[in-house]
Amino acid sequence: MEIFVARQPIFDTQLKVFGYELLFRDRLENAFPGIEGDIATSNVLSNAFFSFELMEILRNRPGFINFTEKLITQKTALLFPARHIIIEVLEDVEPSSGIIHALHQMKKKGYRIALDDFSDHKKYAPLVEISDIIKVDFKYSKREDIYKMAEKIKTDQKTTLLAEKVETHEDYARARDMGFQLFQGYFFSRPEMLSKKDISLNQVTKLRLINELQYENLDIRKVESLIKNDVSISYKLLKFLNSAYFKRPNPIHTIKDGITYLGVDELKKFISVIAVSDLNKDKPNELARRSVVRAMMCEKLGSILHTEFSDDELFTLGLFSFMDAMLDHTMEDIIKVLGFSQKMNEALLGRVKSFNTMLKLITSFEKGEWSKDIFRAISGKAIETKLPGYYFESIRMANNVFE
Repeated sequence: MEIFVARQPIFDTQLKVFGYELLFRDRLENAFPGIEGDIATSNVLSNAFFSFELMEILRNRPGFINFTEKLITQKTALLFPARHIIIEVLEDVEPSSGIIHALHQMKKKGYRIALDDFSDHKKYAPLVEISDIIKVDFKYSKREDIYKMAEKIKTDQKTTLLAEKVETHEDYARARDMGFQLFQGYFFSRPEMLSKKDISLNQVTKLRLINELQYENLDIRKVESLIKNDVSISYKLLKFLNSAYFKRPNPIHTIKDGITYLGVDELKKFISVIAVSDLNKDKPNELARRSVVRAMMCEKLGSILHTEFSDDELFTLGLFSFMDAMLDHTMEDIIKVLGFSQKMNEALLGRVKSFNTMLKLITSFEKGEWSKDIFRAISGKAIETKLPGYYFESIRMANNVFE
C-alpha cells in the first residue's frame, strides 16, 4: 500500500502540539477501501496501517483526517483506532439523515468529530450539535463574522473552537482572545515581531558553536570536552544514541564512545540540532522539530537534485531556514553573527535558485499542496517516489532527538 501524506500541527493555548491534520492527496480511495463495519477486518487494516509511519508521524497524538460524504457513509473511520483519529467533516458534506446517522454511530464508538470551515447556517445545526470541534477559517472569514460565530459556539462547554489558517502571530493572539482553544496555520514559522534588541549572548554563543562545526578539521578532543561540560547536550546525546532509531543491541554509556559511534559528520549534525533546539525556549518545540525534519530532507534531496552545496551544507541550510522565526530577528541580522560563507548566506537570504527550488518542493510537501507546478515537473521521476520515504525517515530522526 503506497501512501502519500503530509501533516500540519494543531496547537493548544500553550503552543503545545495537540494533534496533527494529516493531508492525503489523490490516492485516498486506493488507500482506504470502503467497509461495512466488519470489526475483525477493520482491526487488521487499522493495525497494519498504524504499525508503520503514521504512528510515528502522529507521535501518539490524534490525527485530523478529512472525510468526504462517501467515506462517512462507508464508515471508513472504523479502519482506525478511535483514540488516534478525529473525523473531520468537509465543508461540502450535506447534513443528510444518512450522514448524521453514520456520525452518531461512530461517535458512540468513541470517535471525535470536527466540523471543517464552519458556516452559521441553520441547515448545519445537526452537524454542529454532534461535533466536538468546530473549525473556523481565519483567512477568508470576516472578523465580525468570526466573532459572532465564536460567541455563539463557545456557550456550549462541550465544543472546542479551532482557528485554522492562522497565518500571523497577530491572528493567533486575536483568536486566543476570542476564546479559541486550538490553532492551526503557519504563524509560528514567521517572526512574532522584529526585535530591536541585540541577539542575546547565550544565543550568540550557540550560533558560533554551530559555525565552528562547519570547519573541515574538527578538534574532536575539544568537542568532547565541550559536550562533557554541558549537561544538557551530554544527556541528549546519550539519550539519542540509545533510542529506538539506532536499534542498538547494547547501550552507549560514555561521551567518547558516543562520538566514536556517530563519527565526525553525524556528530556535527547532532550538535547543530541540539544547539538550534536550545536557542529559544519560548518558541513552540515543534518549530525546532520541523527545522530538523527540513534539514534532513534537504540533505537527502541533495543526492537527487543538483545544487552547488554539499550534503552537509544542505543540512545546515535546512536547519537554519526557520531561524528568523525562532529568534525574532531578520535573516540579515542572523547571518552577521554566523560567519557562514557568502554562498550559504545568499541561500539563507533566498537568492540561490537551486536551493529555492528545493525549499519550495519541501514546503509544498509539508503543506500537502501537491498540485503545484513543481510537482508536475517531477512527475514520473525518481524523486517523486523517494520523497515520501525521505519525509518519514526525517520525522523518525526528529522524533528521537526531541522525545
